[in-house]
Amino acid sequence: MAAAFMIAVTGGSGSGKTTLARALHACLGADRCQLVTEDNYYFGRAHYGQAALAMSHAELERTFDFDDPANKDMAHLRRDIEALKRGEIVEQPVYDFPTHDRKPGEVKIVESRPVVIVEGIHVLSDLSFIDLFDLTVFVDAPADLRLIRRIRRDEAERGRTAESVIGQYLSFVRPAQTRFIDPARRHCDIVIA
Repeated sequence: MAAAFMIAVTGGSGSGKTTLARALHACLGADRCQLVTEDNYYFGRAHYGQAALAMSHAELERTFDFDDPANKDMAHLRRDIEALKRGEIVEQPVYDFPTHDRKPGEVKIVESRPVVIVEGIHVLSDLSFIDLFDLTVFVDAPADLRLIRRIRRDEAERGRTAESVIGQYLSFVRPAQTRFIDPARRHCDIVIA
């Protein structure tokens, strides 16, 4: 297989990047396009030791800054992006948000396609990742809208309360947006606002 055309879709939490990536994937079709979600590269609880294994979900959300790329296995993500670009198959970890842990022993087999879309908040937090992609897209949205979308998603899909989402947003998400996510905006090929 020839080298895949690699697309990065990034932006803040709740900006619409996943919606855009899924729409592109649907337009191109699963036979021609592969979608990779960066969220699966969060480290599992065991990475943080016994204390994290014993914490409740609420304690983890108050303690760990999941919006800092240090809490994802970015080296593994880079290796998988490089392999997919070469047309290879990778074994992607599977992360479960309700438990804040990787599913033990479970991997997702991801085959390269002519087009590979990698979406997530940290895909371009390390600007050296830009060179891995043929097209980079930053999805921007006002902070209020992103927060509302995040509350709705986390309540519906992750079993969270609005209060816990807002607390995490104020403590971690908003500062991380400025520190890790926004700098990529000016380096992207396309900015969608």
